[in-house]
Amino acid sequence: MGMMEMTTAEKQTFWQRIFINRDYGLLFWGRLVSQVGDGILYFALTWLVLDITGSGAALGTLLFVSSIPGVLLAPFSGVLADLWDRKTIVVSMDIARGLISLGMAWVFHAGLLSLPILYVGTTISALCGVLFGPAISATIPGLVKKEELVKANALNNFSRSATMIIGPVIGALLLGTTGYLGVFVINGVSFLLSAFSEMFIRFPQVERVDNGGPKQSGGKQFVTSLKEGFIYIWSNAGLRTLILFAVALNFLGAPMGGVLFPYLGKEILKMEAQHFGIAQSALPVGFLVGTLAIGFLTERFAKDRLLTVGIMAQGVIGSIMGFLALPLIHESLNQLTMLIALATPMFLIGLFNILVNVPFQVMLQETVPDHYRGRVYGLLDSMVQMLVPISMALAGVLVDQISPFYILLFSGLVTSLLAVAMGTSKDIKTMYVQEVQSEC
Repeated sequence: MGMMEMTTAEKQTFWQRIFINRDYGLLFWGRLVSQVGDGILYFALTWLVLDITGSGAALGTLLFVSSIPGVLLAPFSGVLADLWDRKTIVVSMDIARGLISLGMAWVFHAGLLSLPILYVGTTISALCGVLFGPAISATIPGLVKKEELVKANALNNFSRSATMIIGPVIGALLLGTTGYLGVFVINGVSFLLSAFSEMFIRFPQVERVDNGGPKQSGGKQFVTSLKEGFIYIWSNAGLRTLILFAVALNFLGAPMGGVLFPYLGKEILKMEAQHFGIAQSALPVGFLVGTLAIGFLTERFAKDRLLTVGIMAQGVIGSIMGFLALPLIHESLNQLTMLIALATPMFLIGLFNILVNVPFQVMLQETVPDHYRGRVYGLLDSMVQMLVPISMALAGVLVDQISPFYILLFSGLVTSLLAVAMGTSKDIKTMYVQEVQSEC
């Protein structure tokens, strides 16, 4: 045996040390590849719409349309994630998204691409994502051990962070070389590569619970499963309270990354695509740093305390960012200073966002039974996102009429107040206590 060859035991140790195990490693790499392509496409689409129209309202409309499937269909996709084979859902949805992006590349190459076609393409792709999301979220706890959940979710956020760093930078470079055609093609190929990787994952079988009743037809079983998911969430006071706060927070926060930051960078600060791409990549750098620190922090601080601090900090930082929209501020800055002034708060928002997301994900995975997991994630996604399309569209209209300074200042202050209210909620504290007890 050559010196560079590894024994089976050494290979197993390698997978465990880096990616926990073989199956999770394949999932990680598949998602990493597709997320890179998606990050490139998202950056290019925001720039394309603003390039065509120069209107925040048009960008808000695109995001509004693409958000609708998540609001309307996520509860039903969660039921399917508990009833259908999760591997089939995951692989087929990535293939579909790859073909959609390649189809849009052909339309663009033929000179037929228009805003309505962009709306249709992004909406169908978003629909595939709605089916994909709950199936993946429900699967992860079955691929790793309970004590490995923090690491698994940290790796998920690491993947998202890395791709959000790479995506805008590569997207900006591609716009100057291959143009929008290259972006569509790369995104399509990345999804197909992701699907290929996922074909080799050994997905765990969904745990089925026999309620002892008569066997139901497909339609009745679907309705019954959906109803059971609603009952499970509604009977959990902590989860119910968290969802109400999350709805309000997403209403305030979603337009920042989707509408306000791109509009601020392009239309007010007059930044070039490459410069804004670098500034935007500071957000996932913050995700990355937070991901590296989250294991240490969750061992030393209560998860509900991290939740409160993370949300409040993001609100304060968002308010401070609004001052960049004031002519007195940005007109006195050179390009380098402006880049630093935009990138620094984005980095901090990403850092504090991890303090909220990873502990919350782990808490759900540890406390929700496997046979409910798909429905809970689907319903949670739907309820949290239900007002996001409205907030996106509203922000797109407002940003054409009102300075982003006032919008960011208001959103940040209200976010901070909501964080204080969450920190004093007894129901939320009780939910995190139950999660700690389940660990013991």
